[in-house]
Amino acid sequence: MINERLGSDVDAVVYRLFPFVRSLRVHPDTLTLAGALVSFFAAWALAEEQRFGAGLLLMVAGFFDLVDGVVARQQGLSSSAGAFFDSSIDRLSDLMIFGGIAVARASAGDTAGTVLVMWAITATVMTSYTRASAEKRLHTLKVGMMERGERFGVLIVGALSGFVLTAVLAIAVGATITALQRVREGRRLLRELDATGVDPTREEVASGG
Repeated sequence: MINERLGSDVDAVVYRLFPFVRSLRVHPDTLTLAGALVSFFAAWALAEEQRFGAGLLLMVAGFFDLVDGVVARQQGLSSSAGAFFDSSIDRLSDLMIFGGIAVARASAGDTAGTVLVMWAITATVMTSYTRASAEKRLHTLKVGMMERGERFGVLIVGALSGFVLTAVLAIAVGATITALQRVREGRRLLRELDATGVDPTREEVASGG
């Protein structure tokens, strides 16, 4: 939802917040991998119940996730292969972070908390999967409010404030709703595509072009 609202303005926002990004000469894949490495350490901190430190690390990981695409466009390196790599590493990072929380709850003997994290993991995976599956035939499917940027933001706030499980609950509920919205909307759009042979999510169709 954040990226959807910003659209093409995301680069301008990044440059305004982090002017030094304009001078970066690092390959975007390196930034993507750096974000995954920081996410690993954040997961470790979460497993050790070092919540505030984990929150700071998540902020750093979020920075890398935000700028890798900007740098790719800046260097003229945007590609389907790069987007695929970025998306794959993002999923790995998400699972590591939730895994760290799950380890902490299991170590504390908190069965309910562990189940809650499993719910959040399942809902998060379904949120990503439903979109990826629909976009095999549709140009885009971006309905729902709990995308990765929102999930990351909620986790950062939860970690910094110490209310990690509250954040996980919010993500579990939000991601579940988003996944259900995408299943419903994806079915509707794919039925329309099957009936008409025209992808209703194509921008030129939506604009009447």
